[in-house]
Amino acid sequence: MNLKRVFYSLVMVSLIFTISCKNDTKVQEEVVKLVKVEMISDQQNVEYLSFNGKVKEKSLTLLSFRVGGPLVSVNVNAGDYVNSGDLIAQIDKRDYQIQLDNAKAQYFQIKGEYERYKELYNKDKIPANTYEKIESGYLMAKAGYENATNQLNDTELKAPISGYIHEKMVENFNTVGPGQPIFSIIDMSELEVIISVPENHVLEMKSCQENYLSVKNADVFEIPIKLKSVNEKTGKDGMYEVRFIMKNKDNYNIYPGMSAEVKVVCEGTGNEIYLSSDVVFMDNNKTCVWVYNPVKQLVRKQEVVLASLHPGGELEIIKGLKAGDFIVTAGVHSLSDAQKVRPIKMGSASNVGGLL
Repeated sequence: MNLKRVFYSLVMVSLIFTISCKNDTKVQEEVVKLVKVEMISDQQNVEYLSFNGKVKEKSLTLLSFRVGGPLVSVNVNAGDYVNSGDLIAQIDKRDYQIQLDNAKAQYFQIKGEYERYKELYNKDKIPANTYEKIESGYLMAKAGYENATNQLNDTELKAPISGYIHEKMVENFNTVGPGQPIFSIIDMSELEVIISVPENHVLEMKSCQENYLSVKNADVFEIPIKLKSVNEKTGKDGMYEVRFIMKNKDNYNIYPGMSAEVKVVCEGTGNEIYLSSDVVFMDNNKTCVWVYNPVKQLVRKQEVVLASLHPGGELEIIKGLKAGDFIVTAGVHSLSDAQKVRPIKMGSASNVGGLL
């Protein structure tokens, strides 16, 4: 009877031991978590900044006569396109023609007298002061003749540039004065785009060489544009004004005043590391990531230093990681230091994230 009890006792112990081992194995298996792992690539990164702005014409010029008088013809209206040199308005020439005729007569009379006195002076037949008086009168008559000629020519107002008449400020037969604005003309051969940039992005404006313009209402997207200027001082709003320029084309249908978006693209140096914000976590007020050791199949907590938040929610890492490191990209809040894990699928430099 005692032998039977001993035998049954041994059997029970054996069963308990076997069940215990199976449970331990199950617990051990549960500890090995499945995680998604990616390798940090040393490929060159590209970042971009996006700003809203306004389209502006190359120039808006006020046109006026240099002389005054009654208008006798106005040849254009607002919205008309004119070519450089086109006659767009004219003042009555009558009084200016009379002035020119008088100035011309005086000039040629004094010119003949001046030439005779000059010949005598060269032969030492008249004193120098007499010749100088005649020469002075000749030069004054010549200047008067040239001025009268210019004034007659200035009764015609011609377009200094090719462009569109923006505003017509007078009607025909009105009397206008010298310098009084008659028309405004806009040059749209080139277009400017003006944006406002905060101080932390001013240097990037100067260093980034690729810039693209999108104008939604014109159905135009990603047109290359060139940086024209960056103001050296902020405006009243504390922002720096940045201007871009582009050649205009008829098929663009872009007009001054339209809202626009400018994308500034900067290529990195190859040392930048960008991670999704889901990868990082906070621990004791420190920003950390989980670094995976493929040999030991363990994760360790690694503190990192952030530079800034970039478009798309990416974080730039400037310290704590290097190319070739494996990091956990999912389930970062359910891990512990030195925990054993198994990657779902390893990433590589040519297949980051296992997308291929």
